[in-house]
Formats: sequence, C-alpha cells, structure tokens
Amino acid sequence: MNAIQTPIATQTLLADRFILTAVEKFTLVFPAVWVAEILRIDRSQILELPFYDPLLMGIVHHDGQIVPLISAARLLKVEQFGVRERSIVIKLNQAAGTIANIGLVVDRAIGNTPRQDLPPEIFTTATTASGMLLMRPDLIPTDLW
Repeated sequence: MNAIQTPIATQTLLADRFILTAVEKFTLVFPAVWVAEILRIDRSQILELPFYDPLLMGIVHHDGQIVPLISAARLLKVEQFGVRERSIVIKLNQAAGTIANIGLVVDRAIGNTPRQDLPPEIFTTATTASGMLLMRPDLIPTDLW
C-alpha cells in the first residue's frame, strides 16, 4: 500500500486549523486535517443517481476514484434551486473516519482560521447563534452510500 505520510509538525499545525465554507446563511466548518482537497466540479461531470437518498447529488470521477457528492444545502435543510454550473466540493480524507472519500458540495470556500478564532460553543452545540456549524460524521446517514 502506498500511503503518503504527513510529517508530524504539519499534522500538528493542521489540527488547530479549520476550513470555513458558506452554505446559504450557514458557515460550515471543517477540521483542516479532514480536507484532502477543494475541487471545482462542472455540472456536466456529475453523474446523478436518482434512486438514492436525496442528500446524494450524484458521483464524480476524480483522480481515478469515484467520489460520492453530498449536497451540504440539503444536509442543512436549506432550500436549493437546481445545481450550479460549477460547484465547489470539499473532498474529505481518511482522517474524517466514516465519511472519508466523500465530497460535500458547498456554495463558497471562505478561507481558513485557527481554533482560537472560532466561537467555543461550535465544539459543544449543534449550531451557534451566528449560524456556524462544525462538520461531524454523525450528520451524514451511514447507509447513504
């Protein structure tokens, strides 16, 4: 097995960083250690799977892998009007556990921030007063894909 080892110093730096994304009025926050890459996917690349759970937008072929795409808007129960011509996808890696190798489709990638700049309640409550939500594996049904 060819596994790429991330140096411990890099892992430590990433452990204290978070990727911020926008989904309508929400800010969906991902631990940086979970994020494999941020992709731009054209609508024409998405193969829709109409008989699966509505959370699953479809799949995309990327770097020799099939990546299931989950709509963050549907996950957060935000009204959505069709699929954009070009989507931003947060592809998760093995550090994300049960949701590894999936892509979450968000409206925008905002940037990154250290842990101390996030409201402390984001780590203990579902959503903060400011509409921030920390991505957790239990938000996605286990039988989705």
